[in-house]
Amino acid sequence: MVSYIIQLTLLRGGLSLSSRDQKLLADIPADSRACEEKFHLKSEYTIYAVCPNPDCHALYAPEYHDHLPMSIYPTTCTRKEFPQGSACGSQLLKPQHVNGVTILVPIKRFVAFSFKDWLAGLLSRPGFEDMMDDAWKQCKKSHGHGVKMKDIFEGDIIRNFLGPDGKHFSYGDKEGRYLFSLAVDYFNPLGNKAAGKPWSVGMVSLVCLNLPIELRYQAENMFLFGVIPGPKEPPLDCINHYLTPLVDVLQEFWSPGVRFSRTYKRFYGRVVRSAMVCVVCDLLAARKTIGFASHNHTQMCAMCHCTRKSHGLGNTDLHTWRRRTKQEFVASSELYLAADSTTRRNEVVKTTGVRWTVLLQLPYFDPSRFVVVDAMHNLFLGLIEEHFHILGIRLDEPADKEIDISDLITPASFSDLSAAEQKLMRRLIRLLEQPLHLPLDTPEGHQFYEKKIMTCQLNCLRRACELLGTNLELKYPNQKVHKIHYVQGIIAWVCTSPSLHS
Repeated sequence: MVSYIIQLTLLRGGLSLSSRDQKLLADIPADSRACEEKFHLKSEYTIYAVCPNPDCHALYAPEYHDHLPMSIYPTTCTRKEFPQGSACGSQLLKPQHVNGVTILVPIKRFVAFSFKDWLAGLLSRPGFEDMMDDAWKQCKKSHGHGVKMKDIFEGDIIRNFLGPDGKHFSYGDKEGRYLFSLAVDYFNPLGNKAAGKPWSVGMVSLVCLNLPIELRYQAENMFLFGVIPGPKEPPLDCINHYLTPLVDVLQEFWSPGVRFSRTYKRFYGRVVRSAMVCVVCDLLAARKTIGFASHNHTQMCAMCHCTRKSHGLGNTDLHTWRRRTKQEFVASSELYLAADSTTRRNEVVKTTGVRWTVLLQLPYFDPSRFVVVDAMHNLFLGLIEEHFHILGIRLDEPADKEIDISDLITPASFSDLSAAEQKLMRRLIRLLEQPLHLPLDTPEGHQFYEKKIMTCQLNCLRRACELLGTNLELKYPNQKVHKIHYVQGIIAWVCTSPSLHS
């Protein structure tokens, strides 16, 4: 289409094209793949052979030989769960016919995209390198008590995050210093229908935290490391197999760093160091990713030493909680890794609630501090109550139990009033039951609802305050209670009512 438009444009000068114009049209690619190759739009990736055994999931990188035009994989899985145990032995390859030739290809594959290639492309985009370098200025801001923080760079962890040289990670002279968050999530590729097939595949991605918030989570600025193949999630610590290639490259970016021959800002290139400082997952994926036991384990909290016995019945006294430390995580994970049998590993998990995770190979990674609270599910999807139930925190009589206004002001409670006053009472009830159009904590909202309630007669307001338990005589003991006082008493009750205030 582009070629045809250019051809029509050139023909406006005459019915014949010059040899130069014909050469111009001939040079326009007829296939999008040629454009991808010319402008280096194709991402680099590695295809790993995955053990099809649902209890194994071991990964095998391809090997290349000069005399063969294809990648070579081992034929069987040689992974051993324990050093003295037997190898898995599952077949990794299957025959496939290509142009009359039979070749062996992986039965199950995992495509891992190159983090170096992606970051090189990000640093080649105009203005991005400056924005990523300027993000560190937020660390130098001073924050007093009670000041709201707007970005992760203003938090204590990054403000005190040290690099491999022992200095703050931002002090890299001419090096690029960038931070990333890791996300692992699972989804059903066939849709989340209740009657559909229960398939589940995983997504592993990274987000550059140095980018501004408005650019950080745009799809074109995020790095998709790979998609964990289904049809089911890898069990327990088998996710470590898929994270290992990513951890290997992150270790290189930490020390000694990776030198890019050229960026958009620096013609002669620069060294770049990176660190993955937080894990952003839902409750289930986060525990599997950081090597912590499931949500129904006795050790119910990955951040503190809270157990169901001591904190599972609504004990929210934070002074009784003892924070977990990285040293405890490392010690427990080493016990799990050194165990010589499944029984011994189960004992370690039962006691500590910790499994081994490959993320601990990153020297700076702290599982007790680098896991972000799942705000999306808790707040945006309104699942915080369900998550508390998952953790075993239930209150028989919740303090924020919803109050129905019709249960407090019943028709029988004001039947002795006149017909006109009863009509006004019913209108007041409808007003209190309706959602608030304006917030009461603003002058506009307070004046709006004060004017609405003032239309009721004094007897109605006095009776409503009595039924709602608002005792204004105690609040104004030495003065006459006027109509405006009853109105303000009703508004104050609405502000403190759990069901109506929300």
